Amino acid sequence: MTGTRPGRHPIRAILNDEWSSMSYDGAFLWGPANFTGRPPARLVVEGVVVGVVTAGLVAGAAVTGVLTGFDMIGTVVGAVVALVSAGYLLSTNAGRVLVGAVALFGGFLALWIPGQTAQAVLAARGESRTVVVTEVHVHRYEGRNYVKNSCSVRLLDGTPVPNEAWRSCGADARPGQHITMVFDPEDAVPPADRILPASAAAALARPAAASLALAALCCAAVIRSQP
Repeated sequence: MTGTRPGRHPIRAILNDEWSSMSYDGAFLWGPANFTGRPPARLVVEGVVVGVVTAGLVAGAAVTGVLTGFDMIGTVVGAVVALVSAGYLLSTNAGRVLVGAVALFGGFLALWIPGQTAQAVLAARGESRTVVVTEVHVHRYEGRNYVKNSCSVRLLDGTPVPNEAWRSCGADARPGQHITMVFDPEDAVPPADRILPASAAAALARPAAASLALAALCCAAVIRSQP
């Protein structure tokens, strides 16, 4: 009888290979996070800095763009900041899921915050003015069997208003009818006839919470990105 050298247990080998594969996939998707217990202080500090800078620049660019009349530029700058932040996280070996979330969520905020800022401006200093309907436009949504009107309007002195009225333009709207819209006396944002928040703080509450969420997302990506 000849002796045999014990080999690698086949079942254990398969389980070990699968575990290694799962560990690699988890590190690739969510970041390695090669530490036990509380994360190192340097990672926490770096994460907070990256998160605050990213969220502050995205939101700040969007708000500044609206207040200065260059809302599109502000949106583009905010989106670029989100992409740059995602690129930095990618270079630090951050999890791909978190990197993608930072890029997508930051881009969403760059597009969404300008509208919320405009509502905040109108809620803070908007003035109600009477306008005259000049033309009624009927919008038919065949797939939903739904009809919605919008009205082209002008001021009482004959000055055309760039935005159409939607909420106040009901089914019985007719040219010559008087309706009310809210105008910014400094003309930083276009007029609207929508229902506005009670205050500027109320209008900016959700953008502020969303910006904090973006900062937290960046912080988590940094903390999990490095050993």
